[in-house]
Amino acid sequence: MPLFTYKAKKDDGSTVAGTLQAESQRSALDALGRLGVFPLEIAERGASSAAPRASRRSRRRIKAEDVGTFFQQLGDLLKAGVAIDRALATLAGQSSKTALAEHLEELRKDVSAGKPLHEAMAKFPKLFPLLHTSMVRAGETGGFLEEVLHRLAAFVEKDADLRSRIGAALAYPILLIVIGSGAIVFLMMFFIPRFSGIFDKLGSSLPWPTQVVMAVSYFFRDYWMVPVAAVVLAMASWSWVRETLTGRLTIDRCKLALPLFGDIARKNAIARFTRTLGTLLKSGVPILHGLQIAKEAMGNVMLMRDIDEAAAGVKKGRGLGEILRHSRGFPAMTVDMIAIGEESGNLDAVLVNLADSYDVQVDRSMKVFLSLFEPALLLVMAAIVGFVVISMLLPVFTLSSMVGK
Repeated sequence: MPLFTYKAKKDDGSTVAGTLQAESQRSALDALGRLGVFPLEIAERGASSAAPRASRRSRRRIKAEDVGTFFQQLGDLLKAGVAIDRALATLAGQSSKTALAEHLEELRKDVSAGKPLHEAMAKFPKLFPLLHTSMVRAGETGGFLEEVLHRLAAFVEKDADLRSRIGAALAYPILLIVIGSGAIVFLMMFFIPRFSGIFDKLGSSLPWPTQVVMAVSYFFRDYWMVPVAAVVLAMASWSWVRETLTGRLTIDRCKLALPLFGDIARKNAIARFTRTLGTLLKSGVPILHGLQIAKEAMGNVMLMRDIDEAAAGVKKGRGLGEILRHSRGFPAMTVDMIAIGEESGNLDAVLVNLADSYDVQVDRSMKVFLSLFEPALLLVMAAIVGFVVISMLLPVFTLSSMVGK
């Protein structure tokens, strides 16, 4: 009997790891469920020959839109009565020129060998995260797989669309920062030093702005490795801090406290949580399991703590809205809507509607934020460049006045 290694989370939030024997990965997942723990990772020991191939495939980037299209087309084929292994073979042939085709062919082989689809998908956790496999497992168990696949396609499309809109909105400010910083570095390292011979004759009679700019320019020219090392060290420190729980808590707390941007970060996290949980509940996933998965989609440790408390309360029989009412991360209107959804037995639809509403609010808030941030950024860049240029012109005026006398 195969031996599986696993990592799982207990109800108190602690993580455990170990091994167990089971006939298949699905049996291993069922065994973990009976133990009362939530599986995070599970893999068959000794399956090292397949691991290198999977790792090589994972390096090839697969767009979220391609995954959403796969779910939509597979759902359509199953709804038309096509057998799942034949449907996977058809989709693999259609995607033969993409990186996704290799994964689809692997899925087809596993499904043809008798594995459930969710178990075959679990071999590619980067491509199909726990959200996807949990929904597909619920669909296979309940006999409505094609409906779940269509919901997954809509979810992936909505999530990718939101990410795309946020990325597009931030592209221009990032471009401004890169170009402005490049222009300033060019002035400091290559343009200003050309005036050093002229300005050295003036010595201490140089205006103080010129002295400051020249000192900074000499520093960048002679000790350029110091700012480069500082940037590299800052990036490494940032990565290390984000890996620690205390660091992530501090960073996420600061994000939420920022004016304008904090409101956007909060709304975006709540939108992702409500859409994920609503989609899971619609697909027949139990609420406790759904809360654990939806929590990870938020991306903010401060708000994730509220969901941990909510999960503990729901397990004791309390309502989700009742628990979230005492949290500081969720607005009162959102909590009221969740409570109404629970009372009416329509929580899944209410959560999805809330997510749509928050998506619109995120778009509006982003426009307001950028309408203020972009002019401020332009003003700062212009002020820096203007200060440098004026600092270089001041000695010229000084020399002109000296010649005139």
